[in-house]
Amino acid sequence: MPLGIALLLIWLILLVRFPRIMLPVSGIVIVITLLLAAAVGAWQWRHERQVNRLEISVRYLPEACDFGKPLQVSILNASPHTTRHISWQLKAIQPGYNTNLLDIGVTGSTYQLSQPLHADQQWQQCYAVPPLRSGYRPADLQYHADRIRADFQR
Repeated sequence: MPLGIALLLIWLILLVRFPRIMLPVSGIVIVITLLLAAAVGAWQWRHERQVNRLEISVRYLPEACDFGKPLQVSILNASPHTTRHISWQLKAIQPGYNTNLLDIGVTGSTYQLSQPLHADQQWQQCYAVPPLRSGYRPADLQYHADRIRADFQR
């Protein structure tokens, strides 16, 4: 913060003392800053679009999974790029409500896939149900992937 205030004061002093030089320089700095902000915004928009094309499905299927690991996670990479790393947080909610019922104070609910997942490829694995808040049964809840992050190869 003090550095920003100092730079602003220096810029104002130079603008008052040398307006003929500082006005065009200020205009060029503003244009470069706006172009840089537009480029970063476009990159973030493209990246978010690719992440949104990852379809992560989390279902409670004890009959399809090994004993003790009833949560089946399926990831379909519907983007045209290969992913290098995908991470997500698990969220368990009661139907009709939005409160996360996982006891994330005990363990973190962040999961990850560190192997490459090519375009149009599907990955599937079963996980154990993390600790829930007391009074809820795992079979009665809906599970979702939340805060999905992915690194894509070019």
